[in-house]
Amino acid sequence: MASILTLLTDFGSADGYAGALLGAVIRAAPQLRVETITHGVPPGDVGAGSYWLAASAPAFPDGTVHCVVVDPGVGTSRHLIACVVDRQLVIAPDNGLLHFMWQRGHERSAFRVDQQAFRPSSLSATFHGRDLIGPLAARVAAGSLEVEALGPRIPSPQLIPDFVQEGDVTGTAARVVLVDRFGNVVLAVARTPWYSPVPAGVSLPGGRLISQLVSTYSEIEGDVGVLWNSAGHLELAGNRVNAAASLNLHPGDRVRVLWADPPGQGESGIAPE
Repeated sequence: MASILTLLTDFGSADGYAGALLGAVIRAAPQLRVETITHGVPPGDVGAGSYWLAASAPAFPDGTVHCVVVDPGVGTSRHLIACVVDRQLVIAPDNGLLHFMWQRGHERSAFRVDQQAFRPSSLSATFHGRDLIGPLAARVAAGSLEVEALGPRIPSPQLIPDFVQEGDVTGTAARVVLVDRFGNVVLAVARTPWYSPVPAGVSLPGGRLISQLVSTYSEIEGDVGVLWNSAGHLELAGNRVNAAASLNLHPGDRVRVLWADPPGQGESGIAPE
């Protein structure tokens, strides 16, 4: 397994939380190469964390371990999980952070971390990322701990109910997952090798229909168009225009995606498990 560990959190850069996590993983495995995906996930936003994990992890070499900490339930009875998806390994709270990565994966396995077996001598009730998740991920990345030894195998990680698509061959209800720094509106509709429907447009809560379908941002005429983004998600975007501000859309808002052709795979536009 490659000695690469990535960090993806909602810790931000203004406080010392990200630094403390980095220190903990280096202390556990000083030989590791540690890279940051982002510490800029909005606080407690599991959906955004799930999106950025799925969008970023496949770019890393096989065997990379991803330490993901967006953990609004820290200190409660929530579980920790270790998942291997297409030769990328993730250790995270089991709160939906694996939603998008798991749904589009081919080779997948999931294990529930035995937190009692790996409980450190000092464990803060409010900082499991530093005290438990980070050091465990570091040991796995360093090769001193096998993922299968972390706990029992389970069928799947927890998914996010709001991101499960509902609809039929004509249209699918979907939530806004996030708005990126460019104002692009990312929807909880992902394209995969076995699921690639053709959108006809996106109907907004106020009744407006966005029907300009493009492949690149520069093709957009007017304010907003619809495209499949680099992570395989359907996106409402502008050509040097903040689409979210123009459309008054925010994370969690509900839209309806209209299909030009039946999705062809899965029930209600959902890729099969």
